[in-house]
Amino acid sequence: MSQQVFDIDTVGYKSNALGGYFDFYVNNVFYLLAPEYYYSFYAIYLNRCISCYDGWMQGVHNLASGYVPQRMLQSIATGLNNMLFAHGIDFSSNQNGDYTFAIEWAKKTKFYKAIKKAHKYAIAGGTSLLKLNRKDKELYATAHRIDTFFADIDSTGKIIGVKVFIDAITDTVPTESGTRDKHYGICEERYFNKDGKACVKASVYVASSNLQTNVQDRPISVSAQSVKLDNLPAKVRKYIAKNYPSIVIGEEQYLPFANSLGCHLMRFTDDIPQVPNLPFGQPIADILFTENFQYDQMKFFEKNEVDLARARALVPEEFWNKDDPNYADRALDERFYQKVSSLNGDSDKITQIQFDLRGMDMKTQMENIYKDCAFKLNVSASSVASFLSEGAGARTATEIISERTKSDTWIKGQINLNAPEINDLLKEVMLYYNHEPVEIILKAEDQSPYIERLKINSDVFGAGNMSPERFVKSTYGNTLSKGEQDREIKFLEETKAQRDAEKQAMTQSWVK
Repeated sequence: MSQQVFDIDTVGYKSNALGGYFDFYVNNVFYLLAPEYYYSFYAIYLNRCISCYDGWMQGVHNLASGYVPQRMLQSIATGLNNMLFAHGIDFSSNQNGDYTFAIEWAKKTKFYKAIKKAHKYAIAGGTSLLKLNRKDKELYATAHRIDTFFADIDSTGKIIGVKVFIDAITDTVPTESGTRDKHYGICEERYFNKDGKACVKASVYVASSNLQTNVQDRPISVSAQSVKLDNLPAKVRKYIAKNYPSIVIGEEQYLPFANSLGCHLMRFTDDIPQVPNLPFGQPIADILFTENFQYDQMKFFEKNEVDLARARALVPEEFWNKDDPNYADRALDERFYQKVSSLNGDSDKITQIQFDLRGMDMKTQMENIYKDCAFKLNVSASSVASFLSEGAGARTATEIISERTKSDTWIKGQINLNAPEINDLLKEVMLYYNHEPVEIILKAEDQSPYIERLKINSDVFGAGNMSPERFVKSTYGNTLSKGEQDREIKFLEETKAQRDAEKQAMTQSWVK
């Protein structure tokens, strides 16, 4: 029996009233589908964190009053993500043929984009899923945020089962007690069957609740059985057939991996401090929950300050033309001119009012918020807000180096945390194509100025205290690919050999 893998559509379809994306609002459906063991974690803890990251907290933000979300966490996540992937990716391999193939496969399948997105999703939800898929016998990777999948993980950290939800379908089904909403989740389900073979199939799970309130109404047999296609309402079956024609519900197929489901987790942190026994990372919203709302509040105050500091004039009513009812609308806009009672004709005058704009006070408070964010994330303040490095010349060299070291340590920690998972995925890819494994190289942002590093390394290399290989990798490791580094090393070795030969020939001529 030939092995096949199920290729499933990756986006929802919103033009039909039955469908809906898993965004921060419709995610209520997703949380209702959580397994019993993880239900509190997903519906209470994770729901709050994801909503905070996505930018809207019901009962906190208010459009009418102008207290709107600024989405600071998304900006910080983008900055940290760009810092880790600043110069792209590369691979290390002992065989040029395997290295060349890995580079070509990564370009063809946009692997860089997939792992960059997976890491950003890991920042958002603490954990994300990097999943291998196959289409037309070609493998490619996709990233999934934690609010679109449920994973079963053993004690070694290996995924032994996963459900990745693709679409949410809501249908109103009459029951004996009245009308009740049922929410159906289309998912790709991967698991090891009773023979230990890695399998995949498409399934539909159902939960019942009020979508608007997200009350604690449990799913209907979600953790036990999926719903058979014949048992689905006619509208739901029609929706699936129309929008996902490639899906065959309930058909088990083999995955092309020997001992893996082709799924690997990426994390933002090692664990969640308040729930240490869970195999997940901590979302950024859990770390910076207070600072996020402080920032929203400061932007709200800032708007009020600017509005209060606008110039206005108190105009006695004696100056208004009482005979023209439209005079105020045409000439004296009440936003800028305020009518007041007249005392007497001789002492009446227009009085200006304008409060000082406390720009420096607001700037100081905003910078304090940025610094608190950097402190909690264990990165330098300039990594959160680059302008915080202004005035760095007034600090000592030791202070500047110490600040760079904080972000450099964070970058290395992220690489050590996630590179093994990416390498396991790459091993599955390379073996599938009959190639030897390669390992990922994340070319992160340099924390020390390039010119400064080049000068120091050049002086050490020129003095003969550094090998060509060490010089190239230390100086150009984040800017040149492995192939380009090899060419530079070869050039330096040949130049050095030629220079040594000329020096030796000159020495011998002196001896003679």
